[in-house]
Amino acid sequence: MKNGLPSKPLRILCISPLFAPTADSEALCAAKMVQALMESGAEVTVLASQNFRDRPYDDSVLWNSLKDVTVNVPLCERRSRLRSFRFAARFQTPFDARWINTACHKAQSLHRERQFDLIYSRSLPIAAHIVGFWCAKHFDLPWIANINDPWTSEFFPVDDSPKLSTFWKTVNIFWLRRTLRNADMVTYPCRRLKDFHSRLAKIEPVAQVIPHIGFKMNNAKHKPDGQFRLVHAGKLLASEGRFGKYLLLGFKAFLDKFPDASANAKLVLVGPGDEETQSLIHDMGLEQNIEVVGRVNYEDSLDYIANASVCVLVESRVDEGIFFASKLADYFAHGKPVLSISPRVGTAGDFAKHRELTRVDHDHEAVRDGIATFYSEFKRGELTSRKPSEKLRTQLQGSSVAEKFLSICRELVKSPADGFAAQRERAVQQGLLDRG
Repeated sequence: MKNGLPSKPLRILCISPLFAPTADSEALCAAKMVQALMESGAEVTVLASQNFRDRPYDDSVLWNSLKDVTVNVPLCERRSRLRSFRFAARFQTPFDARWINTACHKAQSLHRERQFDLIYSRSLPIAAHIVGFWCAKHFDLPWIANINDPWTSEFFPVDDSPKLSTFWKTVNIFWLRRTLRNADMVTYPCRRLKDFHSRLAKIEPVAQVIPHIGFKMNNAKHKPDGQFRLVHAGKLLASEGRFGKYLLLGFKAFLDKFPDASANAKLVLVGPGDEETQSLIHDMGLEQNIEVVGRVNYEDSLDYIANASVCVLVESRVDEGIFFASKLADYFAHGKPVLSISPRVGTAGDFAKHRELTRVDHDHEAVRDGIATFYSEFKRGELTSRKPSEKLRTQLQGSSVAEKFLSICRELVKSPADGFAAQRERAVQQGLLDRG
């Protein structure tokens, strides 16, 4: 409100190649964020691509409200080496140059029709930030870059990650550093992912933590049946080394130690499965106590979470857990106790220190004991003591996350003397930032 008149809505160009209804975790995270921004009064236009990755579609009705604000920028499937070289040279990138060219032209056309106030790019994939860089440069607009995962999958801190050649590593580091140096603000879902990229790029950008939004299913289709239900939502593929075996072995050990629980305890696996996981379940004789739901849409996955006694998170076995899994935000939003099989040092460990979840090591006996603790409290009617705090649940609500983000936007669209540009310059002068 200024001079008694309402301020005009912020117009944001969001560049998110992966976006609902594409069934991908980043696509759905982006959709939840855009939806929350719109509900908080922002006007958002999304540049997305329905064929950027080979993914199925998520048919949840939740995304219907986003159809009118989404502009599809398809990935050209016809190959032209000459055109690819030309666009690679123009945009200084050897990957996705043709899509980047098309997205930049579409952004320019939209900006001419009605000017945006701010550019907002989201990765993965990093092509979003390359488009964000060029749009911010050409339109002379503030730019926020959101990084939800390690810059590229080859930088994932796990032993079996594919390795990059020297050339591709150099290119990726170049664009990571360029993004961190030039974005007016870089946002991450958690502090440890922020620190990881700062170490990788050897740059400390102006950055803030904007957590994932947790969605809650208020009208669950299925009602609790009195069973003790452990629910894991998401991929748990033994063939990909996703450490699901620790959950299965721990659950088996729990049933062996507490045979009376076999009639009342169930492990529900919601998400894509594989033959190796099915074989493990069969070999351990757990068919009666494990329900493999398979792939469902996002809305239905929330329904299973809503009916869980305890939700389960399984992370990779690494030295430091740098992720904030988006499904963990949904677990918290539903107020569910969480059993996290995670590294001792990491984001889950940080939540555990504040008693927001229960973390155990990658060890079947530790998993067994964790499940047993929850089961005992379930039988006594004391599981509520394990729920996440109301404060955390409020912080993950769409309205809270959107307002935190929009407060950054409002500062950025002010004159440089009042906004984050001045903060950056002061930090450079103090030697805290690389001028770049």
